Amino acid sequence: MKDIVYLDLKTTDSTKLFIRPERYINVKQELIEFLKGKRHLRTKVFAKTVMFSHELKANNQIEGYSDDVEIIKKVIARTKDIQDKDKRQRILNLYHGYNYILKTKEINQETLKKLYSILSKDLLEERDLKRMGEYYRTAPVYILKHGRLDIEPDEGVIASDIDKYMENYFNFLNKDIDGDITDEYIKSQILHYYFVYIHPYFDVNGRTSRTLSMWYLINKKSYPYIIFNRGISFKDSEYTKVIEDVRKFHDLSYFIDYMLTTVKIELEKEHVMQLEANLASDKLNGIDYQTLLYFLTMKGTKTVLDFANMYNRFNDKKRVKEIYDTMIVPLLDKQVLDIVRTTKKNMFDDNSNLVLDLRNKEEISKEKVKRLVL
Repeated sequence: MKDIVYLDLKTTDSTKLFIRPERYINVKQELIEFLKGKRHLRTKVFAKTVMFSHELKANNQIEGYSDDVEIIKKVIARTKDIQDKDKRQRILNLYHGYNYILKTKEINQETLKKLYSILSKDLLEERDLKRMGEYYRTAPVYILKHGRLDIEPDEGVIASDIDKYMENYFNFLNKDIDGDITDEYIKSQILHYYFVYIHPYFDVNGRTSRTLSMWYLINKKSYPYIIFNRGISFKDSEYTKVIEDVRKFHDLSYFIDYMLTTVKIELEKEHVMQLEANLASDKLNGIDYQTLLYFLTMKGTKTVLDFANMYNRFNDKKRVKEIYDTMIVPLLDKQVLDIVRTTKKNMFDDNSNLVLDLRNKEEISKEKVKRLVL
């Protein structure tokens, strides 16, 4: 294995991005072994299921928007419940964008233009609309870090050079590689980073880059890896930091290692959720899966109050009692969660806070679940 592999992707200082495969070889091999025999994860049905629930939520959540999966379902169903116009628009844009990439095979300048018009519909400032060229922006853009501009903010490439960089992007995208679906996932994340690096638009660059990566994965039938947005959404500060590191050092190994590790943890969660669903006393619904996902994402001692804090971090806030009644109690009733003990704190009223754990923890294979802290 070569120590350093230079990619045909140029940076603004005329050097090339490079990778060091030895940095992420272990987690890559873990993923290859993990997916053996996991037929349900390797189907388009699985990809579509996660795309229109947690992945749609996560893609917006990375940008700071906390829309509950039940709200997303209502918006997609065109119910009148959700009055917030911007909320409805950003959800519908991703919904229509995902449908577009599912039915459109070729990725080129024209189809990207169409995808961006779908994802950015009614979300762009009038000032930015007036400064858009036929395909890309015609003026500088500054890239936010952690939701703010630093004293020395990063910029996308010079507007007059965007065509050249995007041609480089499409050439890399369309060049076949010799590898399996995990290698295709690695390539999709190189594309993910490079699009963010170019930053060809004034806004909605992040959502477009991640949707483009999903588009590539769908075309290559790399269905298990569609789930990558969800992992980013749970640790987005790391995501921002690793992008900054690559921008600084041009070594994409940092980003690939992060994205491989992140997706491995999410796939391990899927493995545990499937096991728990099979052993539950009744069928799990969408809210049950969301509850279980958040429960598996928590670290350390897992109490109802901890769970409520976790939920409220990523969704419109609810009272602890409502969260307990609608999310925790059903999984206790279905024998997915167990009460381990109480604590000295009250979770609401005079009800003691509960320490919870998975009922079927002993059934989980340690060979399959290596990265997830249970």
